[in-house]
Amino acid sequence: MSVGQPYFNPKRSNNFLDTCAFDPKVEPEASCARRIRELSNEGKILLILSHTNQKEIDHPNTPSDVKLEAQAMIYSLSVQITVEEVKKQRKIHEILTGKASAGAHYADAAHIAESTKYGGSFITTDKRILSKRDELQKMGAVIFRPSEWLDKFNYADL
Repeated sequence: MSVGQPYFNPKRSNNFLDTCAFDPKVEPEASCARRIRELSNEGKILLILSHTNQKEIDHPNTPSDVKLEAQAMIYSLSVQITVEEVKKQRKIHEILTGKASAGAHYADAAHIAESTKYGGSFITTDKRILSKRDELQKMGAVIFRPSEWLDKFNYADL
């Protein structure tokens, strides 16, 4: 986390998992992502999927083991968002989109906005999101790679 970011304790926070963080292809992110899901299954952390992730989980290319595990997880509920939340989500979308087409990255913006709404971290391996995290932090987003999040977990409350 960069200088000036408030203290974050993953043991006392909502922790949102991006669908790409279920099954990262490279180490150490793959083993760290597995460990995070184990911590959730053991009841040591609250790991949540945004309701906006459901479409990605349901995609035919999503591995069946990911679909099965996701079924057992807690999802946020889809509720009407306020005018301020709409503005925040649009700003997050603008940050993520950059020079891409206007319709690109809308789902990612919704996932991140959901994590900020419920005061949680967002765990991802998406390089584009990670490259924009300083800008997204200004919108209230707390974004980690699985390995970074696990480091925070291991040192929380010491």
